[in-house]
Amino acid sequence: MTDSVLNPIHLELPAPRPTQCKPVVDLGTRMAHASMALAFLISYVTSESEYWRLVHVYSGYSLAGVLAFRLVWGWVGPASARWGLLLRRVAMWRVWATKIKQGEWLSRNFWVGASSWVLSAAVLCIYVFCTVAIASGWATYNELLGDGWLNDALQELHEGLGNAVMAVVCLHVGLVVMLRVWRGPQALRPMWRGYANTSGRG
Repeated sequence: MTDSVLNPIHLELPAPRPTQCKPVVDLGTRMAHASMALAFLISYVTSESEYWRLVHVYSGYSLAGVLAFRLVWGWVGPASARWGLLLRRVAMWRVWATKIKQGEWLSRNFWVGASSWVLSAAVLCIYVFCTVAIASGWATYNELLGDGWLNDALQELHEGLGNAVMAVVCLHVGLVVMLRVWRGPQALRPMWRGYANTSGRG
């Protein structure tokens, strides 16, 4: 046997696969996500206080502005921001319903995938609920329906939708934490930094 075989220095080891950064979530979507979260939190915290009523109102206007930007961005932004992508993810409920019927709901992969679907559905619900809550809040604040029972009913709708949004937000955050535990830091990296790490071919 030659020295090149006996000496481990001469052995050729397979080259490690380089880690690549794949863009997943664009900057506009990430900024809208953070701005919506902040505006809604301020609006929700100040909703029961007359002293902070103007803060509640203007935080609601800020939330409306962010929603308007997100609506337009979903049409003109990059592929990762398009409404079609979100709607296709939500429409995946048929796939998960079929998997449940086939008994695949006992696997870990099923729950990871289904959790991602619930996240998308929660985002869509937050957009819809916030839009109606803002509209009803604006109408109530300006007393468009007068000062009678119709205005009171609209106020109840506004408060109910605010609580519904908070419930969906809590579900959303809970699922994010669960995915962080299951999938590690890469589960949060797309929304935090905009990219995910992938292994290239060696």
